[in-house]
Amino acid sequence: MIKNLTLGAALAGIVVLPGATASATAAPAKHLVTDASLSAPAHRTLAGNGRLTNRQALARLAAAGIRHPVGRTSLEGVRTRTIQGVIALKKASHCTIIITGGTESGHSTGRNSNHTHANGYKLDLRTRDEGGCVTRWIKKTQRKGKPRGHDPRWYGNLAGISLEYVYETPKRGATHWDITFV
Repeated sequence: MIKNLTLGAALAGIVVLPGATASATAAPAKHLVTDASLSAPAHRTLAGNGRLTNRQALARLAAAGIRHPVGRTSLEGVRTRTIQGVIALKKASHCTIIITGGTESGHSTGRNSNHTHANGYKLDLRTRDEGGCVTRWIKKTQRKGKPRGHDPRWYGNLAGISLEYVYETPKRGATHWDITFV
């Protein structure tokens, strides 16, 4: 049995932030993992589809070689599965991943109000410059679906996570990948 909880968490793939408190996140306290609060129920919740603090999400992304999101992008309350999915996308595509949208306000809710940016299921990725690699990979390897409105859509599955990739071309703003991780 592992006696050091921090080591046990690291072996389980959980980032433990020393000194983190429930007030540091908008997510429910049962989803926040700290040195003092690490327990079997919290571990199971976080390993499934629990929510992460911005710091936890950034630490996982950095460990996978994904740069800090650009601009005012927030990952506060992002789902664990969403972060696992974008890491799986980086590994499968061997591309640089630039996150341009997360859980911050300003995203439309669309038809399915459950799988939204605000609920931690979606990320936006850059399509220009470094993002061209991701665009080529999605179009070559993923299954093309019916468009969402006028925006082309693809589907795939990475590491047991279903992904819906929509190539959004908004009237205002930059073209980007709107990806749902379920």
